[in-house]
Amino acid sequence: MTQDRLLLCAVFGPYGVQDAYGEELGCQMELLDNQITRQQGIHSPRQSYWSFGLYMMAENVSVETTVLDFPTWEAFTAELAKGYTHVGISFIVPNVLKAKRMAEHIRAHHPETKIILGGYGTIIPDLDQIVPHDELCAGEGVRWLREYFGDDVDAPLCHPVLTGPASQSIYGFETQPKGGILLPGLGCENGCSFCVTSHKFQKRYLPLLETGRDVFAACRKAEDHDRTTGFSVMDENFLKQPRRARELLAEMETHGKPYVFDLFSSAETIQELGTDFLVRLGVHLVWIGVESKSNKHSKVQGIDVKALIGELQDKGIVVQASSILFQDHHDPQTIQEDIDWVIDLDANLTQFMNYTPYPSTGLYQQLAREGRLKKVHYRHLHGQGQLAFEHPHFPEPHDHVEILRQAFKRKYEADGPSVLNMAITAIRGYQRARREHQERQRLAQIWNPETLRYETAACPQPDRFMELRLRKMRKITLNIRPILEAAAVYAPNAAARAKARKTMALFNRVLGKPSLKDRARSLTLVATGALEAARLSWHQARGHESIPRQPPSKRVSYPLDLSLKAREPARQADPWATGWTAERVELPKLEPGLDVRGLPATESQNGTGDHPPLDQRHAY
Repeated sequence: MTQDRLLLCAVFGPYGVQDAYGEELGCQMELLDNQITRQQGIHSPRQSYWSFGLYMMAENVSVETTVLDFPTWEAFTAELAKGYTHVGISFIVPNVLKAKRMAEHIRAHHPETKIILGGYGTIIPDLDQIVPHDELCAGEGVRWLREYFGDDVDAPLCHPVLTGPASQSIYGFETQPKGGILLPGLGCENGCSFCVTSHKFQKRYLPLLETGRDVFAACRKAEDHDRTTGFSVMDENFLKQPRRARELLAEMETHGKPYVFDLFSSAETIQELGTDFLVRLGVHLVWIGVESKSNKHSKVQGIDVKALIGELQDKGIVVQASSILFQDHHDPQTIQEDIDWVIDLDANLTQFMNYTPYPSTGLYQQLAREGRLKKVHYRHLHGQGQLAFEHPHFPEPHDHVEILRQAFKRKYEADGPSVLNMAITAIRGYQRARREHQERQRLAQIWNPETLRYETAACPQPDRFMELRLRKMRKITLNIRPILEAAAVYAPNAAARAKARKTMALFNRVLGKPSLKDRARSLTLVATGALEAARLSWHQARGHESIPRQPPSKRVSYPLDLSLKAREPARQADPWATGWTAERVELPKLEPGLDVRGLPATESQNGTGDHPPLDQRHAY
């Protein structure tokens, strides 16, 4: 009997290129330049993230498995020739034609190989007629694969060391990625009608790391492996599980580990926990769905969103605000009012996305009932192009593209480069945190983990953990300092240039004058920025909006692990069971010879060809 061998694969490149299988606009393997810092030219940070879900599955299934990430077509076909009994193709909806080509090649050249489709692309209702396959992994991947291969579905979850991004640069200068990725859970209970993530998991939350101890263990494992202390948290609404977040802070305080997190959270959850809790927890960036000033979503009702964003940024937390254009209440006047409202929120980063009815969502079902869905090919469902439904006030596809593009441009011209605004938040936040810490020490106030507030204590003790947090905040501030000169030199207007110069003066007052090393870094970014500007002009002269960049490819092998095999006959897995508990989640040792330093990464839906991209988390 042939031993099972599994290949888990992202869709093939090139990406963000207009060809028979993919689009240019909206389909880069980059979140920031694609849909957040779009229209910001050389000021836009460039990042590509690994397909993190593939590595999570590979680490937790018994069969011998290979992950092939960001492959070229040639690399994919060559890998198939090595002989696999099963191939799993992970893809998002816009990349369905890439998945189709891959599956058709397998059928033609390796007919004995079973094809498993996974990822957000599995929500396509007529997928059977488009992409040949034997199985559809429509739920949570680890449990599904374990059941399929006869493994113990309730075996302890091993969170892999996920390092990312795959590549990153700023002002044309390539830097070494050092961050980590956490996958605490899937789904969201808020159930916004447009959110594909929420509906894919039945408006419920499925924890993968159930407790704060579990999350801390994953952080500690990453730090022990490659000294990672900063993490992107790929969870639709991480703080929605407040007990887990509070336990995580308690673990960090106990062990003196001031880890740093970029995460998603809804406004009502943040308001409930309080900004002091987020600062103490180490939240560096928070993504908030603000959607529209005419919002009917419960997550923002009764909340002064602008005041909340201002408070977060004043305390050093970068805010990414996402909004949706072309909702039903929008007409030529109100859509511009909404764009003005979002810009006026003054968030560091802003995502504009077009209202997109993804199959399985409440929005899709509503528009189907109303007979308003248009016959738009799935490859165009990326939220940056024409609408997939009939809008009473915007019948022209050109308007769908141009109004969105102009929204990004107006944000950039009004507020200047996002990286500059992030630097301002970093220095002001550090300055305020240091001042408030000193004042609390003077007033004999300590942190109360029950009330999540600082309170006067009868027997005050020095707040050693906050001192560690302040050191971390200072380090983050120093790391972003070198971008200031380039932000000034290449500023889009006089206001942005003056803002950059004023920020430099603030950095000098708070941190002292830059070191020779920092000055050299600043000048390097100015020089590489000039080259990047020339490259950008060359591409724009040829009709491209940006410089298409291709992420590196990677191949990682995982050996057979019979310890995961079920000792009893396989049973139907309950995707909502809470079998992975804190007591069973340990810090597993890496397999001898297994190099996972480059292991993956992030980006929730528009990351690789295929894991849930961040664009489909809060913007659809």
